[in-house]
Parts: sequence; C-alpha cells; structure tokens
Amino acid sequence: MSEIAPAPKRGRYDRSLTRHARQAEQRERLLAATAAVAATGAELNVANVVARAGVGRNTFYEYFDDFAHALSSLSARARSELSAVIAAELGAARTPLERIRALARAWVQHVRTDTERAALMLQHLPAHARGVTPLGDRLARILEAETDSRASLPGLADPRKVGAVVAVFEALTRAELALPTDPSLAPTVADLALRLLR
Repeated sequence: MSEIAPAPKRGRYDRSLTRHARQAEQRERLLAATAAVAATGAELNVANVVARAGVGRNTFYEYFDDFAHALSSLSARARSELSAVIAAELGAARTPLERIRALARAWVQHVRTDTERAALMLQHLPAHARGVTPLGDRLARILEAETDSRASLPGLADPRKVGAVVAVFEALTRAELALPTDPSLAPTVADLALRLLR
C-alpha cells in the first residue's frame, strides 16, 4: 500500500509552493487516500478517506462533490494512465501476435505498479453497460480498436471472443492482486488471449 504524505497542520503549509501547487498536492493526497481506503476493504465513504488523508471533511468537499466524484476522478486517471502505458508498448509492436504480447506486458506492468487503483477499478466501481469493470471496459475498447488494424486476429471481430479475453484479463488480474509476483503472468495472459482470438 502506498504511503500518503501527512497533511500539514493548519497554517503550517509549505509557503514556497504556489497556491495552485498546494491545492494540487492536497487533491493528490485525497485521491491517494481514496485508493488506499478501497484497497484495505474498509467502508468506502468520505469519513474514512479524510481520516486516512489527515484532513477535514470541508477540505474533501473543496475538491469533490461527493465520494462518487472522487471515485470517478480516480477511475478516469487510472484509465488514462493505463491507455498511455499500453499505447507506448503497442507502438513498437508490428504483428498481431506482438501486439497482444505487448498489451499483456503493459497490462501486467500497470497492475503491478498501481495495485490500489487496479483493485479499486476491479471491485468497487459500478460495472459498465458491457457487464465488465472499468478496467475491463478499457481493455475491450483497446481490443476493438485493434480490429481496425490491417492484420488483426480474426477473433477480434467476434464480441464474444473479445468478452472472453476481457474476462481472462480480469480474472488473472484479480489473482495477481491476491497473490502477486507470478513472473509468468504476462506470457500466460498473452497465450490465453491469443488462443481465444485465433
């Protein structure tokens, strides 16, 4: 679990920072506390977040309308960061097989470096219309975009196969979060995805 920098006591903030920088730091502290509370399995509410962040309720409401707004902000950032990691990996991959392997590597890397937000996106946010988690929804969109590439795998055109790949990624992500450090996870994910998409 990531450490959250303690909030400065009233009137004891770093005066060398601009007001905007102090506000950004405070918002980050609240987002980190939201993810940490979710990762501990504690009840997801404003009281637990402000206790974890070491700030008052009014501070929370300066940045977010309610707890759902904080979750939504956290989810949007996680999806954006995941997309950036995957885009960087996919940029170097040429063939469909290389692209699926790169996708699996990027996915596993992201889950391992940001376990709290990955767990949050898998367990605590409402499912999307597709019936998958926000993390799974992001993967489905990435796979659908691959369909448009010149030499895509045939299974990418079949929504049931894409759904099965998403389910595999989600299940193995949950397993990784429960019992981390399986060095063969990325190749396993890629192998299963390739079998389903051929």
